[in-house]
Amino acid sequence: MARRIVVVGNNCQVAVLAGCLGFLAPDAEIASVEPATFAQFDSSPARLLEAVRDADLTVCFPFEAGPFGEVTPARIFETARLVVPVPAIVFPAFHPDIVYIAHKGGLFGSPMGDYHSALIVYGFARGFSADEIVSLFRAEVFSRVGYLDGWFPNRDALLAMSHAHGCNLDRLFAGWMRRGCFMHTINHPKLFVLADLARDALHRAEIPARTAACEDYLPDPLSGSIWPVYPEIAARLGVAGSTTFKPPLGGLNFLVDAARCIELRAMVEGSLAIYAHTPKIATHCERVQNWLANREIRDTLVPIAG
Repeated sequence: MARRIVVVGNNCQVAVLAGCLGFLAPDAEIASVEPATFAQFDSSPARLLEAVRDADLTVCFPFEAGPFGEVTPARIFETARLVVPVPAIVFPAFHPDIVYIAHKGGLFGSPMGDYHSALIVYGFARGFSADEIVSLFRAEVFSRVGYLDGWFPNRDALLAMSHAHGCNLDRLFAGWMRRGCFMHTINHPKLFVLADLARDALHRAEIPARTAACEDYLPDPLSGSIWPVYPEIAARLGVAGSTTFKPPLGGLNFLVDAARCIELRAMVEGSLAIYAHTPKIATHCERVQNWLANREIRDTLVPIAG
């Protein structure tokens, strides 16, 4: 009888981890459970818990109560025959400029989907031109707003969150560091990260896994949007840097993807065109509001003359 594996969570990493498990353990039956796929259990908490109870392995991300009724990680831990906790990988150190801007229960959009550049929003609020905003992307500014100092706090936060969820990520994290930038955005890890979590879960469950690497055979579903590691930040972290953005359009079509990537100036111009329809967008961004309220920061976050 095929082993049954259930993956439960409430983020975009659930289905990717489930796919990695399906590749690494091809004889297993994999159920990927997130709010969008909860209907496979008729949206019934009881049926989900029954599937967890019957599974040979349940892989559980942290999530708040609500998306699966009364089912919580604690209930899953109580019910599962064998449960392996995995963390949601959120790591802003490579991309500290990314912010979300919420409004009326939704998110404002930008050329990069739900992701915004705090520096561009700030420049828009100050009335700077596109050229002036581009000039904000320099080491002096990055240093003043803390963009060059995020590695250790973000590492410690991720490891602490992982430990709190019952997962020791220290060894895997050290391996990811050796491979350079391991994130596409602040909350979209590269495929090898989720593949490592999948392989580790199988190892802990004593389920045999293929030796082949997922990233050598599978497309990366979370690479639809790619935010660059700005060169000055990359130099501080010892990774490759660029100013090339990949907007979230066109799916995973190679030729389409190659043609739609944009450079920093186009990102600035596209953002300004969108923000022109929402003149007070900066009021919805706490980080930018804090910068605007701080005279010392305002004195640093100014364009370069000429």
